[in-house]
Amino acid sequence: MRHVYSLIRFVPDPARGEFINVGAIVGCEESSEWGIRQISNTRRARALGNPDALKTVWSFIDRLGEKIDRYQFSLESLLPSNLELSEDWLEDLHNDHRNIVQLSPPTPILTSSVEDALDRVFDLAVLDPARQQHPGRWKNKVLAATRKAYREQSITASDISERVTLSAEHHKDRFDFAVTNGTTLQLVRSWSFKAIDDRYLSNQIKSWGWTVRSTRDNGGSIEIRDGRSFDVDTDVDIEVICIPPSPDQDDSTYQEGNSVFRTLDVHSVTLEEVGTIAERARQLLFESGTMLDI
Repeated sequence: MRHVYSLIRFVPDPARGEFINVGAIVGCEESSEWGIRQISNTRRARALGNPDALKTVWSFIDRLGEKIDRYQFSLESLLPSNLELSEDWLEDLHNDHRNIVQLSPPTPILTSSVEDALDRVFDLAVLDPARQQHPGRWKNKVLAATRKAYREQSITASDISERVTLSAEHHKDRFDFAVTNGTTLQLVRSWSFKAIDDRYLSNQIKSWGWTVRSTRDNGGSIEIRDGRSFDVDTDVDIEVICIPPSPDQDDSTYQEGNSVFRTLDVHSVTLEEVGTIAERARQLLFESGTMLDI
């Protein structure tokens, strides 16, 4: 999949032109995914001097990270937003920042996910022995693992849609994946219970649950980003991928979420078990006559 990236540079004295790469931003218009990562070992950046200027760089990266998180939230929640991240947006960032903070020209890179792109960019252009991704980027890892699991089951891109909207009566919500063959065979959504506001997450799952409940009662439809739509039957296979809480976290929201999933006949797996989702999708495609063998 085509991604674009820009290196984030700290330039203490623009007149001299000396700089150090302190991070990178990567995005994909096709999947609407964006990610940012900064170095965790700042020794080389500090050695260039001008600590006040360096604070400006970290503040800039934090603001970009917050914008990416808000953009991600608007996509997941379907709330109206005037945020629009694109290759043109990244090009504007490159053109507008010519002082202490600079961005390299946006450059295409072919990788399976934003996370993979960030790994490759850091390997090639950013010296940082201890990597650190921006908080909240767990979603990219889940999406990449699910795509890989589908590929390993020989499920083609024509059968899979990403970031679909499920509508059922007066409710609608976002799903990460849909497997279709004229109708909807499988829907997949991911949730992370690690290091997040429990009250916010609980409300999100309950809202999502109303959409699923309505679908279980009366069916619905999904709309994908190219404008096509597919019917959703009441017994559609619905899967969730869960990132469990850390051992030192309160797991009450995790237990609550799993109770909702069981009540709605939703199958819940961990990231390590994501292959079972692809196996079920392959079985459903076979039973529908789309795949010739299993």
